[in-house]
Amino acid sequence: MARRVRGARATGASATEPLTKVRVSYFERAGRDLGTLDEAEVVRSAFPLAALPLAWAAGQVVAELALTYCPAGQRIEAGFRLVDLCLERLIAGQEPLAVVHYAELWFLRLSGVFPELDRCGVCGAALGAGGRDYDPVERAFVCDRHRPPGTATRLGAAGVSWLAMAARESLEAIGAAAPDDVAGWLVGLREHFTDRRLQSWRYLRHLLARP
Repeated sequence: MARRVRGARATGASATEPLTKVRVSYFERAGRDLGTLDEAEVVRSAFPLAALPLAWAAGQVVAELALTYCPAGQRIEAGFRLVDLCLERLIAGQEPLAVVHYAELWFLRLSGVFPELDRCGVCGAALGAGGRDYDPVERAFVCDRHRPPGTATRLGAAGVSWLAMAARESLEAIGAAAPDDVAGWLVGLREHFTDRRLQSWRYLRHLLARP
């Protein structure tokens, strides 16, 4: 609970704005649901995103991803660094969808559910260059021998290349959003794992559909 921050001109109001990076001190009493925010210092404002609707909406998706994957009350430094990096790149003007897709991939990787790209999840055989078949039952990419008839999801070569690049390169090096097949697959993988649809994605898709 933050006291005395109501209103745009209130002391400390800017530190409670969404997506703002802050340094805080707060007090928690054992057995209470709410802590008291004693002090908050703005480290980086997200105000520049207010003039960039797509980037602002992408930031909301990244924030909701963090709320989905990071349990409340736990110190999850890797998740914090991922959110911080994504917001930094959005403010710098990076392609919003590329940032969101990168966040989708890396939250899955940090949660340990992103399948290995280069080996069959059934027999361990190396998978060659090109597209991939994902088995939703095994939750793994599989070779031709172990591809299930009719139920596998096929990802094209361009999408596999994007996944490999995003898994090893910095976000700054990701210049484009994931191909549509990979973007849909990432969302489906997250929804299957978390059993949750992101409300913020609806607004981002609405903006993307506008002429």
